[in-house]
Amino acid sequence: MRVRLARLAVLCASLLAFATPSAAQVYTGRIDITVADSTGAILPGAVVEISGPQSATAVSDAQGEVHFLGLAPGTYTVAAKLQGFGDYTNKNVPVVAGGGVPLKIALAVGGVTQTVDVSAESPVIDPRRTATTTNVTHEELQQIPSARDPWVVLQTVPGVVVDRVNVGGAESGQQSNYQAKGAASADNTWNIDGIAITDMSALGSSPTYYDFDMFQEMNVTTGGADLQSATPGVGLNFVLKAGSNTPHGSTRIYYEDEDMQANNLPDDLRATLGGVSGKGNRINLYKDYGFELGGPVWKDRLWAWGSYGKTDVTLLTLADTPDQTILENTSFKTTGQITRAIRGNFTFFRGDKVKFGRSAGPFRPPETTWNQSGPTSLYKGEANFTLGSNVFVTGRYAYVDGGFALTPQGGLGTQFYQDDAGVWRGSYTHYETIRPQKNGSADGNFFRGNHELKFGFGWRQADVDSTTLIPGAIGTPGVNGIVSYHSGYPNMIAEVAAWNDNTSASGRYTNAYIGDAITWDRLTMNLGLRWDRQSSSVNPLSQQGNPLLPNLLPSITGTASEDVIVWNSVTPRIGVAYALDEARKTLARASYASFASQMNSGLGNFLSTVQLRGVYFYDVADLNGNRVVDPAEIAGRTCNNALATAGACNFYGFDVANPSNVAAPIHTVGEYKTPLTHEFQLGLDRELVPNFGISGTLTFRRFTNFNWRNNGLVGTDYVLSTPLTGTQEPIGAYDTPIYIATRVPANRAATEYRDRDGYSQRFLGFEFAATKRLSNRWMARFGFSTSDHREYFEDLGALTDPTPSVTTSAANPNVDGGQVLRVSTGSGKGGIYQVLPRYQFVATGLYQALWGINLAGNLVNRQGFSTPYFRSQVSTADPVTRLKSVLAIDDVGEQRLPAVTSLDLRIGKEFGWRRARLNLDVDVFNALNSSTILGRQYDLRLTTANNVREIMNPRVLRLGLRFGF
Repeated sequence: MRVRLARLAVLCASLLAFATPSAAQVYTGRIDITVADSTGAILPGAVVEISGPQSATAVSDAQGEVHFLGLAPGTYTVAAKLQGFGDYTNKNVPVVAGGGVPLKIALAVGGVTQTVDVSAESPVIDPRRTATTTNVTHEELQQIPSARDPWVVLQTVPGVVVDRVNVGGAESGQQSNYQAKGAASADNTWNIDGIAITDMSALGSSPTYYDFDMFQEMNVTTGGADLQSATPGVGLNFVLKAGSNTPHGSTRIYYEDEDMQANNLPDDLRATLGGVSGKGNRINLYKDYGFELGGPVWKDRLWAWGSYGKTDVTLLTLADTPDQTILENTSFKTTGQITRAIRGNFTFFRGDKVKFGRSAGPFRPPETTWNQSGPTSLYKGEANFTLGSNVFVTGRYAYVDGGFALTPQGGLGTQFYQDDAGVWRGSYTHYETIRPQKNGSADGNFFRGNHELKFGFGWRQADVDSTTLIPGAIGTPGVNGIVSYHSGYPNMIAEVAAWNDNTSASGRYTNAYIGDAITWDRLTMNLGLRWDRQSSSVNPLSQQGNPLLPNLLPSITGTASEDVIVWNSVTPRIGVAYALDEARKTLARASYASFASQMNSGLGNFLSTVQLRGVYFYDVADLNGNRVVDPAEIAGRTCNNALATAGACNFYGFDVANPSNVAAPIHTVGEYKTPLTHEFQLGLDRELVPNFGISGTLTFRRFTNFNWRNNGLVGTDYVLSTPLTGTQEPIGAYDTPIYIATRVPANRAATEYRDRDGYSQRFLGFEFAATKRLSNRWMARFGFSTSDHREYFEDLGALTDPTPSVTTSAANPNVDGGQVLRVSTGSGKGGIYQVLPRYQFVATGLYQALWGINLAGNLVNRQGFSTPYFRSQVSTADPVTRLKSVLAIDDVGEQRLPAVTSLDLRIGKEFGWRRARLNLDVDVFNALNSSTILGRQYDLRLTTANNVREIMNPRVLRLGLRFGF
């Protein structure tokens, strides 16, 4: 008796902890059942029971319908009974995250029990689907060869373009940037078990890294009219495993080393990319091991699951020095059920990344790389309530404790510089950030007649505090040194800065939605509205100055400013689906949706008087030959508006006429709008044969209401000057117009946040997908997509400087109707310029051969990215920006890198005994040993211009051992 009471107390305490709501995302599935007799007449009062990952019982209503919502992904058994009719049993009903199974149960008259063949009764087409989604099942996650991180899974989704190629885990220590259907990567979202965890100060990024075996399934959304999709970006939902009445678990180890690799470095690249080994960047050691275990604590009442995983990847850089990443993850999840109508769960997750040598590459030698540290923890609770047979309510709450630090290996006492080859030397910046989040929401579904009413509310707070330090100020801790840039050495440019504590901001996000799904026979219509309010506020902050320029860069303290920027939006969602045949095997779809963009929590930080502040001094001579700017070499120099106009200096982040000003920020806020995306989709789905369906979707998007921080100058304030001309390989002759300003703003460092009238973007694309569920010994996913993404300028007022420009962090071709060019930076990469590929083909598949032999593959083929050759530090007569970075080609969409083809293969042997399985896997990554060029040096000013910066990593073998039950 005491044991039962103790168990009940634990269960009740767990459920009470889950009762606070949190932000909603689709991460569960549903089964929608209609019960009828053999003539098609509906049957109210039938008792329907499901069992599997979850268990539930319900009675069919007056329409003969039963709805099971909030189901964990997996395979379910569905049984139905009604007096006077034979029993019904379907033992294989697959449920995926974000998907629904419309199951029709036909009960035969009499006492005959029937067992239904799943291939005939579990459709692959969902008429209630409102989003363009791809589900990656547990079977695919485990059986398809991959580098075992979320980003390599994303690249198998039609329309999603990832910025790097991860061969055998070589890139798993860094996040990949990715985009889809014209949406900016900042609009991507990350979710675990329905709770949003996106890093809101590094928009579109994950706050941490993951153990691949903690996932039951992944759900990827790229568009559509789902009310719970807040942004137009890629929505990634992880579904964690959970405990059930049946104990289950697994353990694994994967291994690679340097001797298991081929060499794909061409002879002509050995001098520039071969490094010490003559083989280029390589995997030195890869180890991935861990376990997960789940089962009942109290059968039918309380379950628990936990996992531990560790991935250790060491690369050999060109200098033959190690670049090591250690990812360590711990997860725990407990699920409780007081009754079949009241369930709850609690989840804890901790992801830790320790990296030695982040950003190593041809332009970042070992001393300029970072050592990274900092774990992220998630605490999440959830409660699910079923009220009667027609009301379902879910509440969630979560806290994310995030942050990390980047420390240069060269140390904080070493001054650093960039040479004329674009290579950094000496050391690099130091960075620390703290990014906590709180998140809550409540969501519900109400069924009545042929209506399904959906409603929800969410709230979120994301804070960020960041510090940046420039090394080199010896003997003065906390003071920034000088950054030196060679400009035809011994001529140099000096950057004297006061950075330190530069960001303290808070983002707050509130949303609500309501919608109705109406069904008339073969027609389903979804109508809804979503409201979002997003705001960014500034917190008080103090920043130490720089004693090298005490009058220009003094120590200052800024005050708080509430709701600096507020975006309010009401976005409609309309979707229509019609089954073209009585069997509902062919479905036509059409939808319209508008989405608000996602606000960076630190967007309003520009209104703080505490900024990244600095002064540039040009034409500094290296008098002592030490290759860096010393304080004595700029002694006596100062900066003001007149000197800046004359081209002797420049400044940013403060008012040079009043450097000590903390009464009012130098930046202002003008009229602005909430950025919106308008999307139209037409689609056709067809179930060709049982378990095999195809889908085609045409998508048109228009992106409007762009905002910018503008210095007061627009295109009409510029006139043509001497163009940039020349002849240089590989582009030949070039002739690019250069524009110069006709006036100088009163404060050239000041900007106004306002709407960018006359600027818009357009996307047009088509995607085709084919999915074969695992049956008859094989499964597969195929996808093809084509994309066209362009930008438009109604007049010169939509531009600042009309000069076509590209830098290492920004791209502005400034061509009306031209392709959109985006720069992918951060996470250990740079110099990747993305124009969406005109074609991308993806395929994954598994075949279960005889004698337990498994054959699997993973193929990605896409058009190469852009090669936007440019020339930096072009000297002009512009009184505002003397040195410009000028694009040297006409069409950024035509000149591209070679097409990328990545083929991974697996052969495995499975040994089975009852519920236990032992798998031996041999994986081959980059099976073709391709040496495709992935990046070049596009800056024609540098001595390394057009040099190859990166090729695909060579073919590598990976051995794996998996055991599960």
